Amino acid sequence: MENYIPYTELAAGSDSVVYKGRKKGQLSFVALISSDKFMKPFITNHVHICSKLHHPNIVSFYEWYETNSHLWCVVELCTGQSLLIVC
Repeated sequence: MENYIPYTELAAGSDSVVYKGRKKGQLSFVALISSDKFMKPFITNHVHICSKLHHPNIVSFYEWYETNSHLWCVVELCTGQSLLIVC
């Protein structure tokens, strides 16, 4: 995770937090999802599925990391309104 810089917190749930961040040395932003370690079976399944999906209407999955205390998923940052507002 030392390759990424988390900035502002975008959302928080009971098991994870989403941050706006960017990769060091790059200008484009990504979403960094930090999840608790006990979520590992769910996260590995999620990573397995999302790494195979490539569609313009689906958030792109980039990579994931495991640290001592958290699991981190790096995904495409979607700016704008919430889907709850749009629908």
